[in-house]
Amino acid sequence: MAATATARRQALADFARSRKREGGTGRVTRRIALVMIVLCLLGLAVAWFAGFFTTPQDVVALRAAVDTEIAQLERMAKGEIPYSEGNRSFGSIMDVARKVPDQYRDQEMSRFFRAYEAAEISSYFALPPDQRAAELDRRIKAEEARRARWEAERQERATAEATASGGAGSGQASGAPQGGRRVRVRTEETRNAWVKRYIDRTSADGRARRTEYRRAKDQRKLAMGIAPRR
Repeated sequence: MAATATARRQALADFARSRKREGGTGRVTRRIALVMIVLCLLGLAVAWFAGFFTTPQDVVALRAAVDTEIAQLERMAKGEIPYSEGNRSFGSIMDVARKVPDQYRDQEMSRFFRAYEAAEISSYFALPPDQRAAELDRRIKAEEARRARWEAERQERATAEATASGGAGSGQASGAPQGGRRVRVRTEETRNAWVKRYIDRTSADGRARRTEYRRAKDQRKLAMGIAPRR
């Protein structure tokens, strides 16, 4: 009996020592976890004050400008107001877009161009068939005039930049940075990616209407002696 009692006391003492060691280890573990939580919270606070979780003001301004234009384009698509490219403030939007990082610019300008294309196509099919050719002629002439104006402005900028730099860099290769801006070169991979995104976000009926509109527009260009562009 004495031996049994001694063994029992020894077992209890061993158990108590084991629990004490486990308790010490648990406290250390809890302290480490607390330190890690505090460090994470401090990191989040620093990131917040550095602006990592806030939208830059330039992006907010671009988004607001695009939203305003999309509202007008949607009214054109519904036939609430006449279709007119002159209602678009493309130049002012691009002035804002140039100030934001590429990923924001691409996202917002993609929204804008999708709304523009929808308004262009929907407003065309809303017209009586006997008025569509004349409307296409009007649009094509406006596009050609705008393209000529942009080309003249581009040439003026290139001349001014060449003069300011003493002609340096005039022999830049295609695709190289020009005028402080990066020139993007479309590859087969980027074209395929664009096509996939286009198919994913459009319906078969929408794609058919777009194809028909482009075909009719190209025919009018040829009749006017203008080579269709791709």
